[in-house]
Amino acid sequence: MRIQSLELTNFRSYDTAQFELHPDVTLVVGPNASGKTNLLESLYVLASTKSFRAKDRDLVRHGQDHFRVVAHTDVTEYAIGYAAGETTEKKITHDGVKRTLVGHVGQIQVTLFEPTDLELVAGAPEARRRYLDFLLSQTDRTYLTTLQQYRRVLKQRNALLDGFDMERIRQQIFTWDIKLAELAVEIYRQRQELLRVLSGATPLLYRDIAGETVEVGFEYIPSVQGVYEDEFLEALARNLTRDLGAGFTTIGPHREDFRIYFKNNDITKVASRGETRTLVLAMKLAELGYAEEHTGVRPLLLLDDVFSELDKYRRGYLLNRLEGYQTMVTTTDADAIAREFKTAHKIISTEAAHA
Repeated sequence: MRIQSLELTNFRSYDTAQFELHPDVTLVVGPNASGKTNLLESLYVLASTKSFRAKDRDLVRHGQDHFRVVAHTDVTEYAIGYAAGETTEKKITHDGVKRTLVGHVGQIQVTLFEPTDLELVAGAPEARRRYLDFLLSQTDRTYLTTLQQYRRVLKQRNALLDGFDMERIRQQIFTWDIKLAELAVEIYRQRQELLRVLSGATPLLYRDIAGETVEVGFEYIPSVQGVYEDEFLEALARNLTRDLGAGFTTIGPHREDFRIYFKNNDITKVASRGETRTLVLAMKLAELGYAEEHTGVRPLLLLDDVFSELDKYRRGYLLNRLEGYQTMVTTTDADAIAREFKTAHKIISTEAAHA
C-alpha cells in the first residue's frame, strides 16, 4: 500500500493543505519551525490515532476547534477527525464508513525515526512502555483490545480508591483486582515475548550498523517478584493501604519498565552518545522488521531530521536498509539529502504550503 496524497485541515500550523506524496521518497524541506515535523506527525496520528509528542487538543490549529487528516492510498481513503469542546470526539473513517479504534489501528503501518528516540535509553519509563505498546498495538489487535480494557478497569479501580467510603471500597475492590490482574498478566506476557524477539534481532542489527559485535539485551522490570501470574493479584491486596494513600493503583503494567543491557552493563552507565544512538537505531530497525513480519505489510517510514545526527557510514547503511519502503524525510537541506538517495523522489516545501 502506498499513500498517494495527504489533506490537512486545521492540523497544527496548517489551515488547509494538500500534498502529493512520491511512492518511494518524499523530502519535506523548510527552515526550522516551518511545520516539517507537523506533516510527519499527521501521518503518525492517522495511523495510530494519537501523537508521539502532544495531546489531541494541542494538535488543533490555534483559534480552531477541530482538525482533520485524510490520506488517499491506492486502496482506501483513511480519515481521522477530532472535535474539541465540552465533550471531545474523535472519528475514524475508511472510504467514508465509520470505524472503531480497534478496527483501524494497524491498517496503516508506520515506523518513526526522530530525535527524541534517545529517550528510549535515557528517558522516563513512559517512553519505553510507549515503544512496546505502540509496536504490539500496531501488529496485534488482541493486544490493543486488552490494553484498552486494562485502562478502563484501572480507571474504575482508581476512582474507587479516590473515594472516602471505606465500606464500599472493601466490598468492591476485590472484583476490580481480579479483572485488573487477568488483563495485567496478558499484557506482561506479550511485552515479555516482544522483548525476547528484540533481544535476538537488535544485537545483529547493531553489529551491521557499527561494524562490531557487542552484547545487547533487554530485561523486563515487572511490578512484582516471582511468578507474575501468581503474585500480581496478591500484590494488589498487599498494596491496598499504599494505594489508598496515593489515591491510585501503584503497581501494574502502567508503571512497569524494561532495562537495556549493553556490554553486560546497564546502558546508561557505560555507553557513549554515539553507541547509544547506534543502539536506538538498531532498536528502531528491529521494530520495523517485527512490524513487517507480523503484518506482511511494509510500514511507511517517517524520518524526522535523523540524518544530521548520523555519520556518512551510518547514513549510507540506513538508506540501503530502507530502500523499497515509502519514506518521508524532513530536512533543512534537500540538496544534501537528495544526493544520498538512490531512488526517485520528490520535494515538498513547507514554506510554500503555508504561503
